[in-house]
Formats: sequence, C-alpha cells, structure tokens
Amino acid sequence: MTPRKLMDCDYSVFVSYAQADDLAWNSWVTCFMKELNMTLRGRVRMERKIPPIFQDRKNGPVAGDLQTQLRESIAASFAMILIVHDNYGDSGWCQKELEYFKSLFNNDGFLERLYIVALSKDAIDNLTATAKWKALCPTSDQIWMPFYQDDEPNIPLDIYSDKGIVATEFWRRFVRLREDLATKIRRSLDDSKEQTAGPAPDVQPQAGAATDAIVLPRAAAVDDYEWVRIYIESNQNEVDHWESVGAQIRSSWEKVVTGMRLAPPLYVRPYGLPMDKIDQYPRLDDADGVVLLWGQKTADSLVAQINTVEKKLPGPDLAPGVVAYLMPPHALSEQRVSALGWKVLRFTAPSGGDVKVTDQDSPGLETFLREVLERRKQRQERHS
Repeated sequence: MTPRKLMDCDYSVFVSYAQADDLAWNSWVTCFMKELNMTLRGRVRMERKIPPIFQDRKNGPVAGDLQTQLRESIAASFAMILIVHDNYGDSGWCQKELEYFKSLFNNDGFLERLYIVALSKDAIDNLTATAKWKALCPTSDQIWMPFYQDDEPNIPLDIYSDKGIVATEFWRRFVRLREDLATKIRRSLDDSKEQTAGPAPDVQPQAGAATDAIVLPRAAAVDDYEWVRIYIESNQNEVDHWESVGAQIRSSWEKVVTGMRLAPPLYVRPYGLPMDKIDQYPRLDDADGVVLLWGQKTADSLVAQINTVEKKLPGPDLAPGVVAYLMPPHALSEQRVSALGWKVLRFTAPSGGDVKVTDQDSPGLETFLREVLERRKQRQERHS
C-alpha cells in the first residue's frame, strides 16, 4: 500500500505507546499529544483543517474486532509516532501496531512516516536489539529521537518546567519533529492541489452568523478543537492565584463566545508564567493574551515586569495584556488605576477563596477576551 495523502486520511498521526508508560511518567504521552494537537496546524499553514491525532482512549474502537479496527485506524493515518519507554517493548499491542504499520506502508512509509521518540536510552537500545525489530526495520540505523535527560538517560525530559510553561530543552527537540512532520503534510497537500481540477469551495458563514467568529475554510470535524493560550503570571507571593484567575477567565470566555459560530471551537487554556524565570524561556510567540498579577509588588516593579513581558512578545502586533489588581493585599480601589498602558482590572482575592473579577470590571475582562479573539482571528487569516 502506498502511504496515503493527507486529504485521504482520517488522522494526521497515530501515536503508539504503552499506557503504563504514560501513567508512570505523569501523563507524558498525553501532554506530548496535547502540544502537538495545539501547534501542528499553525505550522502547516494551509487552508484545509488537518485531521486530528489518533488517541486510543478517545478514538479507539467501541465494538467489533480490536485488531481489525486498529489496523483500519493505522491505515487511515498519515504518520505514526512511537513513544518508547520500559513498557513499550513488553506490550503486545504496541508490537502489533508497528507490524500493521510496516505491512500497510512498507519500507518507504517506515522511513518517511515513522517517528520514534525515546524516553529511555536503555528501553530504546533493548527494543532495537530484538530480532523482531531488526526484521521490521528496513535499515540498520533507523533514526530515533532522544527525549530523555542527558544526565539521567532513563528519565524522560520534563515537558513543562513550571506552572505549565513548556520546558526549553523539550521544546527544541519537539520542534524538530513537528517541523519535519508539518513539512511532509504541506508537501502532501500541495501535491493534492496540483492534481485537483479546481479549488474546493470555501464554506460560507450562515445567514445571521456572528461576523466576528473564526470560520475555517472547511467545517471542522465534530471532535476537533483549538486552544487559545493565555499566560497568567505565577509568582512566589501569589503562587496559587494564577489558577483561580484562569478559572475566572474561562468562565468569562464562555460568556464572550456564547452564540458565536466558531469552527473549530476555541477553548481558553491558561498557563502559569513564572516571572522570576522568564529569561530562561524563549519568546512568547504562542501567546494569545497575557495577565500580570498586581498584588504584593510596587508600581515600579509592575512596570518593569510589563517591559520584560513586552520584549518577549512578537511585535508589532502585541498580544493583548491586562493587569489583575488583587484585593487584598490591595485595599478596594474606587478609582481607576493605570499601568503603562495596560488595562487594570480589579479582582477580589479572599484568603482561601476563589479570585473573582469585580462586577464593575467584568465588562473590561470580556473586552480583553474579545481582543484576544480578534487577534486570534487575524492570525488565523494570515495563516490561511
């Protein structure tokens, strides 16, 4: 079987892994798939919505013969990613998935569409030394990527370094894999375009649909989604407040998008932003919005943080930013306060309770989220 073109696939990637490895390493595989799901389409930069990643718990068979349905799912995938740690080699299902891939895609698919992520040096060495692996592998030097720590080669790299920030070392290796996959997907879509007699018609908004909705050229699959990424400062003084602010933002986001036609649906994903470590991280190119906390810090310190964050944001179209003015430690402010051009919104922050935007500033939070949505819409249009 010749490897399928993307337009003929139901899945962009089939991820083969042992669930025991995911459980043993703090949902490492699950987090890897989330990052790939969130960032792959943006790198493909094509008008067609790419298919979702196959996840056995989400897309797996619910009836019938398991082997047959797994084989069909692999056949309907553009590429396969193996994620290898100790339990992979002991999993009979993982071995069958690789055998299916080889039988369906042959040596060309094995070389072009197979990515091997090693979470343990011992595990990958043991796997590639087996007679079954050598029988399947078309070359003696099949490429695999090390995603384990340099000083602890049997411990996977941390995906997140602190409060949801993607770790730099993981990101460097992840980007290499993602960019290679995105390049092959773009090439497949370009080839399909050349063989098509005419361009496929775009899906037009329905009568009465909201004009500020994000509508992709083709309707998304039912279970497709995309994330809006908002970074929220997480500092030593208000270590838990960023999560509570994130919950408030998610609640307000639902009010903003209710009734809008968003295809695919957009969901807010708050990320902690540790300001004391911000210089260790790359630019915040994926930020759709930023929230800084104004609690136990001086106005001068806040201004310095605003300057630091703005240097990390890609310009000139900076991601929208607001300041969450926490009460307490601040007393209730009846007058508006300013912070270097950033909108300041007041939040009640009772000890041991949830952080909530004040009724007076709730419209301001919704305005911020509409700005986030508009910026996301503009970025989507540029990439289409």
